[in-house]
Amino acid sequence: MSWENVYSWSQILVVFFASVALVSGLIVNKRQSRQLLELETNLSKQREKTAIAEKATLELERLIKEPRTLDRKHGDQILDRGEKGSVGIFFSMLGDEPRNLAGQLAEILNAHGWQIQEVTPAIVPGERPGIVIRVYGDTKETIVATNWTDAPEPAKTLHRLLVEALAGNQMVETRVSSDRKKDRVEVTIGGKY
Repeated sequence: MSWENVYSWSQILVVFFASVALVSGLIVNKRQSRQLLELETNLSKQREKTAIAEKATLELERLIKEPRTLDRKHGDQILDRGEKGSVGIFFSMLGDEPRNLAGQLAEILNAHGWQIQEVTPAIVPGERPGIVIRVYGDTKETIVATNWTDAPEPAKTLHRLLVEALAGNQMVETRVSSDRKKDRVEVTIGGKY
């Protein structure tokens, strides 16, 4: 074997291994490109999920911080069509928000011919947040209505007002029982949450 043959074979081997290295590099490059594209897609999806979560968090913070308010125009429409009555309004002593809402409620009801018996701070039982309407009348058991259509008048009108014209409230419930003076309506405004 001569040095020329060795040199030729070495050149062939160098070209062969360079080709193998080039093909391997292309395969690895293609694989890395595919992985990079997948990572970018996953990152994009994760950013979208993060944006949605941040938006939901901001909305929740806004709901917690903003006080409940009555839409006066919509409230006027409901009260113009509904029955009137007399009502005692009680509100939680924790914070200004329940007191302010009680004042708004008394103002709109009074403007529509309701008799406001009292607007008084109270210790609100820590049951559920929101507003409870209590109606006292002839019944053998306590009836709980979470839908305004199920409540008796004039509580039905009041319930509808607090569901449809009150922004930012979690829950309105009407309870009918016979444990107090007949035809008495009370509204208890608890905390927002």
